[in-house]
Amino acid sequence: MHEKVILVIYGRGGHKEQMRRLLNELRKSSPNLKFVSIADVDDKFGSQCHLKCPEPRDKFNLWSAPFKLIYSGAVSLIQSVRLVAKYRITGIVSTGPGMAVFPSILFRLLGKQVVYIESWSRFYSASLTGRFMYCISNIFYVQNKTMKSIFPNAKYTGRL
Repeated sequence: MHEKVILVIYGRGGHKEQMRRLLNELRKSSPNLKFVSIADVDDKFGSQCHLKCPEPRDKFNLWSAPFKLIYSGAVSLIQSVRLVAKYRITGIVSTGPGMAVFPSILFRLLGKQVVYIESWSRFYSASLTGRFMYCISNIFYVQNKTMKSIFPNAKYTGRL
C-alpha cells in the first residue's frame, strides 16, 4: 500500500521561505508529517521525494513569460501524476508560483484537498496565480487583512 503524504509546491525566494515556515509549524503539530515536493529549486526540506521543475516565468522577458509558464505548468502536472502513482497523496499545499495551477486542477478532479496561501507580499492586488487558485482551491489563505476585500471567501490567519 502507498504511504499517505501531502504534496507541497513552492518556488524560489519568498515562496520558498513561506513554505519553510509552514512546514516548520506543521511539523510541530504533526511530528510524523510526510510530504513530497515540486519546486524550481533543489532544496527539499526533508521531503520523501523532491522533483525539480523549470522556473515558471522570466520576469525580464515579457514575450517568453507565457510560454515558460505553460511549459512549467505542464512539467509540474506530469510530475504530479508520477507522484500520485507512487504515493497516496491526500492533498496539495502551495505558496505559489504558477506551476501549482495545473497540478491543483488535477487534484480537485481527483477529489483531493487543495490549499493555497497567497504571498505575504500582497497587500492591495492579487497575484496572477492567486486569481486562478482562488477558483480552484478548497481553502485559500491570505496573509494580510487588506486582501480580504479582493478575496472575500479567503481565510486570514496572519503571516507565516
